[in-house]
Amino acid sequence: MNVIFMIIDTLRRDHLSCYGPVKTEETFGKPVYTEAFDAFAKKGALFEQAYLGSFPCMPARRDMWTGRYEFPFRGWGPLEDYDLDMVSLLKSHGVLTQMISDHYHIIERDAGNYHGGFDGWEMIRGQEHDPYRTDPFEGNEQIDHLTNQFWYMQNNNIREKFRTEEELFAPQVFRKASAWLESNATKSIRSKRPFFLMIECFDPHEPWDPPMHMVDELDPDFQGKRPHSPTYGTADRYTPEELKQMQALYAAELKVVDRWFGSFMQKVEQLGLYEDTLIIAVTDHGFYLGEHNLVGKPNLVPLYGEMSHIPLFMYHPEAKSGLRRKEIVQAVDIMPTILDALGIELPVPNPEMMCIGMNEKKAWEGIHPERAKLHGKSLLPLLKGEDMTTRPAAFSGKFGDIIRICDGEWAMYISPNPDKPLYWYGTRAPGRTFAGKRGPYDAKQQRYPMEYPSAGLALELYRISTDPRETQNVAADYPEKVKELTVLFRNWLEEIGAPVEVADRYAI
Repeated sequence: MNVIFMIIDTLRRDHLSCYGPVKTEETFGKPVYTEAFDAFAKKGALFEQAYLGSFPCMPARRDMWTGRYEFPFRGWGPLEDYDLDMVSLLKSHGVLTQMISDHYHIIERDAGNYHGGFDGWEMIRGQEHDPYRTDPFEGNEQIDHLTNQFWYMQNNNIREKFRTEEELFAPQVFRKASAWLESNATKSIRSKRPFFLMIECFDPHEPWDPPMHMVDELDPDFQGKRPHSPTYGTADRYTPEELKQMQALYAAELKVVDRWFGSFMQKVEQLGLYEDTLIIAVTDHGFYLGEHNLVGKPNLVPLYGEMSHIPLFMYHPEAKSGLRRKEIVQAVDIMPTILDALGIELPVPNPEMMCIGMNEKKAWEGIHPERAKLHGKSLLPLLKGEDMTTRPAAFSGKFGDIIRICDGEWAMYISPNPDKPLYWYGTRAPGRTFAGKRGPYDAKQQRYPMEYPSAGLALELYRISTDPRETQNVAADYPEKVKELTVLFRNWLEEIGAPVEVADRYAI
């Protein structure tokens, strides 16, 4: 068995036509169909109740790489030396591992050692504020709420030159991935050694730079400066026309991704990979496009459904086609699913044993057994049409910030008390993305004392089965439901071995 694992960054579930009515129909009066994702959903399983765990980009990836929730322990950062990570584990079992990506956070200082376990990796440079070029560049855009520094820096990287569609970032990623399959995944090659191909597509994350004719087809009457890379915050800083254009830019960017995802899947079919390959496509989180008076991914705001209710697709040769599973699943389930499909059992690490030498150290050597206790479950039985219990609720959050508890019918948001203790656990220092303050490192406890502000929001509860837009806070009307979800949250913290102060910080 082989594995193709794709993360399509910032992919909103409500913009995929296979999930139901798409947002573009509401905004523009006509839907933008995601034909390639729709076709893939018909081949395998589509998960109706998939939710992010740790937020945003890199915390979500650590959930996927380790099968363990990050946000109760730590925030944005690289893998820790004590992590039993999926890629190194596969490599230790003789699987050929390759990453193709334009997601530069994977390799940057504050986050990036996620590429380190791969046999090979290829990075397409220039996205967002990738530290790529330093030579002087005179950009034409002014930084404001419509155009932040990311757009300027991306223009610096690409020198603001005109690019045909196949030269855009998503097409480059999928073209490179197709070429890798042709060279490394023919039937004769993969019969000798299984492979794991990781594809990281940064689009449709902003800055949005799709072909402008695709944008104008949706929003032909727009006049003014285009919000290619809007600053995060409240949506009332934008005019209704600017918000509509923002949605047109996102939808057009997604259409490009869908088209080249489809091209890649044609290569998968051409090489016969549906016969012996587990294929997973998922995102890390969504993006606010004006909903809840929000734009982007601001700090100190709830992770409403537009952000936390994510798409997830899986295909397995033994799976039934066209499945729509309603079990609650999260990113931590991806690692155990991959291991299960490859027939790899979790090792029993011995932290006192380590082999030092070129290509000799195994992923589990020197790792504490606690790190081999996964928080996720294999979803392989669900792919095969079987029934299984996953979890009673999904738990989503950003380190130190608002927590979301969702049981599929209800969603509750709890704000932390900033006066209660908060610790960042790990040996890696908090990076630039953390908006709080850190104290001196406690080597004995392996943690940093932290200060992080709180939005001070009141408890929020929404019945998403009847109020999917989460517009009516009914916390005062359903105290028993608040109590029930609070108990689920407390039990979950105990189950995953979260630090004891977390429960106190959220007053549960």
